[in-house]
Amino acid sequence: MYLTEKEIFSQQEALEKTFDLVMRESSKLADFFAATRRRYVFFGCGSSYMLAKSAAKMFALKPNADAYAIAGGDYLLDPDLHQPLVENAVIIFLSRSGATSEILRVAEELRKRGNNLVSITMRERSALEDLSDYTLTLPWAFDESVCQTRTVTNFYVVQILISAIYDENQAQIDDVSRAISGISGLLNKWRQPLAEIAREKTFSDVVVLADGVLCGIAEEASLAFTEICLISGKHFNLLDYRHGPKVLNSTSTLSIIAIQPSAQPDKTKLQSDLLNDIKACGGTTIVIRPANTDFTGDFTIDCDFTFFPAYGIALICAAQILAFEKAIAKGINPDKPSGLTAWISL
Repeated sequence: MYLTEKEIFSQQEALEKTFDLVMRESSKLADFFAATRRRYVFFGCGSSYMLAKSAAKMFALKPNADAYAIAGGDYLLDPDLHQPLVENAVIIFLSRSGATSEILRVAEELRKRGNNLVSITMRERSALEDLSDYTLTLPWAFDESVCQTRTVTNFYVVQILISAIYDENQAQIDDVSRAISGISGLLNKWRQPLAEIAREKTFSDVVVLADGVLCGIAEEASLAFTEICLISGKHFNLLDYRHGPKVLNSTSTLSIIAIQPSAQPDKTKLQSDLLNDIKACGGTTIVIRPANTDFTGDFTIDCDFTFFPAYGIALICAAQILAFEKAIAKGINPDKPSGLTAWISL
């Protein structure tokens, strides 16, 4: 069994441990993520930066809160330029290893500037932990393979839970709990049809369309194809896709579309019209939809959740499976992507 395969299909056990840890630590987390604090800045590199975008969106949409995502390297090149964003902000670092050079240098700089630092990492006793005021460590979610899969899903779940802790949203926590409890069964249920798509459908590029808080996890879903099966992946917002990028959608495009739940017929029609436009291009479609709605694709996943963030769990897991199965179909070793290392040391 490939490492990547093992890490994709062992996600439920890791997610259950992560959920339990966050719930145990909820009072400590509330000290940093509380309505009395108004500005949050999320830092990451690569996949972690993509996830930081989803985290920032979750907080930016809350009343009276500001939130931003900054790539570690971006800040490192000009800390003074970013001072208005980080001043008086709680800083949150996302790092699988806790050893990425850019992140460590950023943490050192921000400590000098007096910021509170929180880190979420998968490695115990990391250099990043030594620089942080508080660290949430998830060693059971650490990916030994180069491409992040299980790590990404656990990062994302932590973000949803922290967001819910911020405004005491128990219903959102319950959504996450239900999503986790059934994920092993769904992963195994989805594997065969997604493997058939990987073998039988010819696609040379992948587009992931998702809005709102799913923006970062959707970008990471597109990266899974780039890294694991060496097929170019890109993310766009749903309706914005028509403003240029759609011109490249063709019979050789795989489109993964996350449909937002809406009780308003006009909003539903806007999304269904876009989906029909994409289908008319003749490529392959994977649709993540609200349960019991009429949106369909070559493969369709129902999401029976109250809050849209939980849809991202299904989105990333389906993308990981399909990217893995496509790598196998192409004869590529998903554990050893050419030119990549697990983390960057400058």
